[in-house]
Amino acid sequence: MRYLFVLLFFFGLQHISAAKEAWDEQAFRDFNPAERYRFVHDYPFWKMSSGAKQSSLLGRMLVIAEAKKDHHSVLAIKYYLGQIAGNEGFSMPGGRSVRELHQEIETEAKKRGFEVEEVVAHHYLSNDLSPANKLSYEERYVEVQKTFERMRAIGFEKFKDYGVDAILFNLNHFMWELGDFEQAFQYLSVEERFIQPTVEGGHHYTQALSYLQTYWKRKKDFKKSIQYAEKILHFHQKFKPNNPDSQWWNRFWKGFAAIEIADLLTEQVNFNQSEHFANLGYTLSKVQEATDAVAPYQAEYDALQVLISVKLKFSKLDEVETLLNRATFIKEKLEPLGQLEYFKPLRLYQHYSNYYELRGQAVEALRYTHLAQTLQDSLDRKNDARKLTQIQLRFEAEKHAEQLHLLEKEKQLQQKLGLSAFAILLILMGWRYQYFRAQRRQKEIELSAAKASLEALTQGFREKSELVENLRLENEKLAQQGKHSDYLEQLTTATILTEADWTKFRGLFEKVHPGFIAAQKEQFPDLTHAETRLLVLEKLGLSTADMANMLGVNKNTIHQTRLRLRRKMEAESP
Repeated sequence: MRYLFVLLFFFGLQHISAAKEAWDEQAFRDFNPAERYRFVHDYPFWKMSSGAKQSSLLGRMLVIAEAKKDHHSVLAIKYYLGQIAGNEGFSMPGGRSVRELHQEIETEAKKRGFEVEEVVAHHYLSNDLSPANKLSYEERYVEVQKTFERMRAIGFEKFKDYGVDAILFNLNHFMWELGDFEQAFQYLSVEERFIQPTVEGGHHYTQALSYLQTYWKRKKDFKKSIQYAEKILHFHQKFKPNNPDSQWWNRFWKGFAAIEIADLLTEQVNFNQSEHFANLGYTLSKVQEATDAVAPYQAEYDALQVLISVKLKFSKLDEVETLLNRATFIKEKLEPLGQLEYFKPLRLYQHYSNYYELRGQAVEALRYTHLAQTLQDSLDRKNDARKLTQIQLRFEAEKHAEQLHLLEKEKQLQQKLGLSAFAILLILMGWRYQYFRAQRRQKEIELSAAKASLEALTQGFREKSELVENLRLENEKLAQQGKHSDYLEQLTTATILTEADWTKFRGLFEKVHPGFIAAQKEQFPDLTHAETRLLVLEKLGLSTADMANMLGVNKNTIHQTRLRLRRKMEAESP
């Protein structure tokens, strides 16, 4: 999600105005526990002008609630202390750390039977990423699921006073980063029931909708995705902030939503409407005046990529040229600062390639095609590695959850059956079952990952083969015209399947088709290196042309190798 965490500053940290609700200390003392508890949750701490004032007021409330032995209100006050602890000027009563505060809340809530406060405190303890928190990734996975299930059992509505949308957002974000988008969507679906398009609830409202918009975009349901982007746009069109920083982020979200709508309409081949929203989004995202801030330029750069794409559809090349120059300016400004992601220029290079092709400048188009392809190959490898890492992390987390579940079952069984031989036998059988199940699942995951990687690698070779074939035809056309291109000649004779590629390719092939190469060599001991490669490529169903291009040879060489191989096989046949 672009800039999502930077946007936590929007709404959350803005100082809107001093709280106007009166604070009557004596009245607070005279409240009954239920009235005091409600007053704490309804008080607009977020409107107070400084962290110092917030901590001072909460400190006085805490002293009164503790003196009155109003345990429920004490827990509520401590919760708000933990929420605003990072604000400028804030001072924690008693010198506690936020973690110590949450530990106090959890212990006291458990002792007094306040389930909601106990779950809330435990969530913030397990979600704490500071060095003091010793939870592993696998343990956090278990805690995320336990938190959601406990909230569901108690009733999500009962968590409204404690920011149910914020908690569900944290759960969703963890699963999203893990790559478990369906589990994340389950949490988002519940969160959607509680988010509100209000000033105080605006940042969670925007973030949740942005995740939902991205989810449906990934599912190729562009209609639903557009609906969520429109909700973001409409909310920020109505919101009129006074704070300059908030005004910028409000403008950013309007631009972001408009650009997303334009991108989605382009996917639906609705170019006329797409151009309207692309122009609107870029107008809102364009940097108004020179600034040292990086985020505005990053936002404008992303908006430019969508706008250029739309303008190219209409062949508005003069406009495209101006936009390309602006995007290149931003790229050259951000790259030396390390503020432009490595793969961000990919789309820009693709736009340049399309632009020069429409201008009839083939050499320049080819140069940018090559730059784009190099980045695309690198991005594909990175994405494959990231997917594999996510799969492995999910496997480890699920395995840890299963082990904990098994331990819990074992504990319950021991409580019922004591130390009987029957209980021990069942436990051993359970461990053995889980062990073999885990081994099987691990092999299934590895095989699935290998198949996906092999398929991606093979498809990449096919695509490169097609490119080489097109270049060869282009070179033949030039030759017929009496022209010659050393560059094209080098490209068409280049070996796509290098030795390094072959090593990686063979490793994946042997995972997917174990024993195939060994069996061939055992049956035909004098197989050459070239014949072995031919058998492997034929096993994958590649055409003769694809094989020739991949190996950097002509089709006759493939036919000759196949003929020699057939003779060897016939000679070995009884």
